[in-house]
Amino acid sequence: MTQENEKETNDQENMDETMSELPPVTFESFIFNLYNIALLNLGYRDPESGKIIRDLLMAKHTIDTLGMLEEKTKGNLTLPESNLMENLLYELRMNYLRALNLAQNEIKEQPVDS
Repeated sequence: MTQENEKETNDQENMDETMSELPPVTFESFIFNLYNIALLNLGYRDPESGKIIRDLLMAKHTIDTLGMLEEKTKGNLTLPESNLMENLLYELRMNYLRALNLAQNEIKEQPVDS
């Protein structure tokens, strides 16, 4: 076996091992992934600089994506799935409004260079 073939075999074995450790994909896990992406985009403190990093456009896009999923899956979800979607969307929308308000206040408070 060549080194290249051996490396490919090891890579495949590592990937198989990693895949077997991942939880199964469920509607809830998919929704939580989008929820976490939106939360990150709403803002987090960079550990090195201490600055708040936020991308409100991407946060809104992800929240809107969840809203679209809610509309498209209406009537096809279990009650717990439907409640989860409704609650997470409400929380994200409220957090988005808070983050937007904070960002607007930060802009107003910046000194104007003369």
